[in-house]
Amino acid sequence: MSVKKKVIIVGGGTAGLTIANQLQEYFDVIVIEKSQFKRYPLIYKIPLMIGIIFRDIKTKYLSQREFVLTDGRHIPFYESNVLGGASIINGCVHMLGNELQWESILKNFDANYEEIFESYGKLYSLNRNSKNKINLKSAHQNIIDKAFLKTLNQNKIPIRDMNVSDEEGCGPILNTVKKYFRTSVLSLVDKKHFRVAAGENVENILFDDSGKVTGVKTNLSSINSDYVILSAGVIGTCGLLLRAKHKNENILKNLVIGTDIQDHTNLRINVITNKNIGSLNEIYYSSYRKILLMFRHIFGKSTLMTGTGATSAAHLDLNQDGVVDTRIQIVQFAESGRHGSDGKYFGSKPGFSISITAINPESKGEITLEGQNTSINPKYLSSKNDVELLKLALKYCLKLLHTEPLSKHIEKIEDEYTIEHDPEKYIFNTIFSGAHLIGGTHNIINSRFDVKNTKGLYVCDASVFQEYAASNIHSSVVLLADIFSKNFVKHHFEPNSKPLT
Repeated sequence: MSVKKKVIIVGGGTAGLTIANQLQEYFDVIVIEKSQFKRYPLIYKIPLMIGIIFRDIKTKYLSQREFVLTDGRHIPFYESNVLGGASIINGCVHMLGNELQWESILKNFDANYEEIFESYGKLYSLNRNSKNKINLKSAHQNIIDKAFLKTLNQNKIPIRDMNVSDEEGCGPILNTVKKYFRTSVLSLVDKKHFRVAAGENVENILFDDSGKVTGVKTNLSSINSDYVILSAGVIGTCGLLLRAKHKNENILKNLVIGTDIQDHTNLRINVITNKNIGSLNEIYYSSYRKILLMFRHIFGKSTLMTGTGATSAAHLDLNQDGVVDTRIQIVQFAESGRHGSDGKYFGSKPGFSISITAINPESKGEITLEGQNTSINPKYLSSKNDVELLKLALKYCLKLLHTEPLSKHIEKIEDEYTIEHDPEKYIFNTIFSGAHLIGGTHNIINSRFDVKNTKGLYVCDASVFQEYAASNIHSSVVLLADIFSKNFVKHHFEPNSKPLT
């Protein structure tokens, strides 16, 4: 019998660990992860508490970049520095998305929506006691959520499952959480047979003269393999391929890497309420409320602790073309620092925000190399259509906020005059990154995720998407990684192989 073939997976994040977990039964798998930390403190596993990481500029569990907008404003973009990647740092709000958009994505990989549902049933569960799955739970609802949903109902937006966005609807948000702690791609792993090389950075991809992959070179050593799968995310994968192209021009010279990248812009309207609503603004400034919230969480009560603060949502077709184009969410805090992207803490008055995301923006940017450093420019709102859609969203949200029963709870809408009379100014002054980068490699792979002009080199992560299936990419990446894994086993596993000794 032959020895199991060796697979290197570059990146131990959302896609990489999903793939490693599926392939480990059939191949000798090693995951190379540049992050040196395999876990973070237990307190951060409570979903709400993950926000503390993003406020600590000295944290070792995140890396921060700055993107520069067209007006010169700098906004932060965070990357995980822990095994598990974005899945354990920012993968809390959950949604499957839109069937039509999924079909558009999947046709490039000879797959269909039925396969997505098959993978979904295998990897996700609404039963918090299910093992080796990513568990889902509805977010805590308060008086603002109930008023928000009732006001939407009066505007002919029905209650629907917020997991999907095939039609207009509203309802509670789903979070990736069990009873107490968040779940992630790490939850999928039962027995880990694959190896993890943490704190090791891949510097180059190794090829022979025919263009076949022979392994990778890291900052510590060269590692040989039969296959290399790039799953380092948009920035990591595009950066590595651009550097590899520079050193292997004869193999990769005709590939256009790093173009048409996208990110969701996120826009918020801050609202001050005329009563206490249990918002994070109130909790943050009260030791008593903090202790009470923690005790309620420990005793299994439904609280804000099981989410990131976002609780209810609506899917809307604002341009009336028959396709849902926008998701708005109730976020249980009002935060001036978010507008300025400077990480300030919550305001002192009770309040909430309406968060606005255009699901499939038209604006596209690029990733380039400056020396050995990766330069990222998503070119936010470079498409006029994206600006116009956000203006429609602002108008819609103001109408909601002035309609009963939601209006009964409101004392003040911050910056309302600017929102109403100069919405474009408000948009450009207050948008920030949705932290959902996609694209950059979708033009250089075929239907089996092979990198063109090479043998044994594959890409499967957010960089292979050329459009969004949903307003959050966590489940999109997980599900596509599962489909990739099944196809990879189908085409490359040799049944008579045996484990390495």
